[in-house]
Amino acid sequence: MKITFLVLSSLLTGLAAVHGQVFHFDFSGVNTAIPDGDPTGLANVQSISSAPNLLVSGLTVNLNITGTGLGGFNGDLYATLQHDSGFTVLLNRPGRRTGSSSGYSDSGMNLTFDDGATRDVHNYRFELNGNNFTALVGPLTGTWSPDARTTDPASVLDSSQRNAFLSSFNGTTVNGTWTLFVTDLSSGATQQINGWGMDIAAVPEPASYAVVTGIALTAFALWRRRKLRGQQ
Repeated sequence: MKITFLVLSSLLTGLAAVHGQVFHFDFSGVNTAIPDGDPTGLANVQSISSAPNLLVSGLTVNLNITGTGLGGFNGDLYATLQHDSGFTVLLNRPGRRTGSSSGYSDSGMNLTFDDGATRDVHNYRFELNGNNFTALVGPLTGTWSPDARTTDPASVLDSSQRNAFLSSFNGTTVNGTWTLFVTDLSSGATQQINGWGMDIAAVPEPASYAVVTGIALTAFALWRRRKLRGQQ
């Protein structure tokens, strides 16, 4: 009876741990230049195989970009992340708005994208300073909501609809191919991707969850039956 109880406790503890698991993936050391003024851009592809039978329940994305030479322009950048059926727009010409087709002229960023963040990365100068004209001193840092605007980068504005958030990955498998795509859409200033990464919260696939739950419930029933018999 004691052994059965210990098995049950172990199964339930394991089930809870898997249900709340968070995986950290660090793809540092990319150190690759983003083609200047070239819409073909740069795709960095990463394959994950360390989280079988798990589904995404939430994630955040880290991105580290720096200017090279005389520096780049963040307003030139368009960046997406794709995996299975999930697709998000991380950057879509930050600062581009009516009266400013070039966007922000700041160079570089080392930040985290999180759907739960209250600040919209497209308008980061306004979010930080209350206006669109005060330039940053150094790269953009902190935690920001992704741009999420699927409008063509040639015509995107701060008022464009936002509908491509990180939540689009919820329910997809953790394992598989994840592709970060970054393009610099205006020539004359250059930047490079230093690295990127993700923190992925995961839950078991329904079939796997059902199997473990069934085993735990069966063990509990056996333990309960033996306990009742012992009391007779």
